[in-house]
This record gives sequence, structure tokens and C-alpha cells, in this order.
Amino acid sequence: MSTLQADGHDRFAQLMGEYWDATLAPFWPAMRGVLEEEVLVRGRTMVTRGVDTMLEDLGGRVCWERPELSVPHRADLDWPMRDGRLIIVSTLFARGTRVFATRHDTAAFSYQAQGAAVLGGTNKDNPGETLGTLRPSDRLTILLGRGRATVLRALRSPATTTGLAGSVGLAPSTVSQHLSVLSSAGLVRRYRVGPRVLYELGDSGAELLSVLDG
Repeated sequence: MSTLQADGHDRFAQLMGEYWDATLAPFWPAMRGVLEEEVLVRGRTMVTRGVDTMLEDLGGRVCWERPELSVPHRADLDWPMRDGRLIIVSTLFARGTRVFATRHDTAAFSYQAQGAAVLGGTNKDNPGETLGTLRPSDRLTILLGRGRATVLRALRSPATTTGLAGSVGLAPSTVSQHLSVLSSAGLVRRYRVGPRVLYELGDSGAELLSVLDG
């Protein structure tokens, strides 16, 4: 490798580090939390309800009708597989479904994680206010208060206390208090996956969001 090439590689590595520090590093804890919880939720669904249900729960990103797995809007794909492996990759920056292969006996596709929506941004003047709550006539906030309404909305996809705290911009202790109240009211339920405790909307919480939040 020439000196010029080495200098170019060093400069590229430096620029990538600066890009990471400026754009992603401040948000990485919340981003990582969303991805880890996505893996936990999909794994739990697969173990408790089966692979078919897990694939169906991907929200139409793929269509699974044994023995065929198809991807909407990708009619150009025709890939027979026998005794191969399918890898599902959750991402935060996905539009639609991307299909790719790693080896001749392995297919993989990526899709956007459920909790990615809560990373859309926060109000800089009040970190506890997500963009989704900043609108007039917010009946849910009037009823529950801004913090609890924010937490309830963020639970459209299951999450841990730490993951919620990172995504909505509230302290973990504050989120824990809100979850305790929402759980006591029957709006939220909790379950354990290994060492972690996940929270998700209860039937009453989902109904409340449907009525007051559309």
C-alpha cells in the first residue's frame, strides 16, 4: 500500500469517527434499546406462538404462505431454497423490505423495527415531549398528563423501562413511576423475557389510544 493510500484510509477512518460522534453517538443508547427489544419480542413470539405467527406479525412486509415466502412489490424475486437458512434483520433506517443473500443456501431480508417510530425526535425545549404529543386538543394528555401519555404512546411496541427512557427522553425513574401507575390502572401489562422485563399495551390501553388518539 502506498503512503498516499494509507493517508487516505486514515483520513476516511477519522471522518467516519467524526460523523458517528456528531450524528449517531448521542442517540445510540435509545437506538440500541429499540433493536434489542425488537429481537426479544420477535424471539418470544416465535417461541410461544410459532414461526408462522412471527412472520405474519411483521405487518405485511413479507407474505408467508407455506411453502412460499414472498415480498410485496418485488415480483422479480424467484429463489428456490431447500434446507437453507432465513435471516431476519431489524433496522432503524428502512423503507420497505430489502432482500439480499449472504451465501447460496442463505437468504436474508431487513425491515424496520417496530419501536423505530419513537425515535422520530423530541422537543428540544422539553425533552419529555415527543413530537407525537405536540398537538392541540390532546385528549390523552389532558386525561393522563403529558408524561404518562408519552409513555403509553411509546408502548405501541413492547419495550423495557430503559428502552422507553431512552426513546422518550425521560429519566428511567420517571418512566418506572409512570409504568407503575399505568399498570395499576390496567392500561399496561408486563412480562419477563429472560433477565428483562418488557411492558406492552394492555387491552384497555390499546382501546384508550384508539378512542383518544385515533
